[in-house]
Amino acid sequence: MERTTIELDQGWDYMQKGITKLKNILEGLQEPPFSSEEYMMLYTTIYNMCTQKPPHDYSQQLYDKYQEYFEEYITSTVRNIAIILS
Repeated sequence: MERTTIELDQGWDYMQKGITKLKNILEGLQEPPFSSEEYMMLYTTIYNMCTQKPPHDYSQQLYDKYQEYFEEYITSTVRNIAIILS
């Protein structure tokens, strides 16, 4: 049985929703925790995207986008804390 190819934009959009949910949870915003189904779908989507055969193996692109997203998040969070403390 062959899996359906998940394109980078489609998978990244789905990942961003999960990342945003995690960010909201970490910031104490009104966000229900991940259900088992949500977590498994997110995990499976990422796994499948990273194990697709070339040219659809998006592991490096996902890593780069994830890194970029969290570097921006960490930078803006630290900046906001510095503003509050000054």
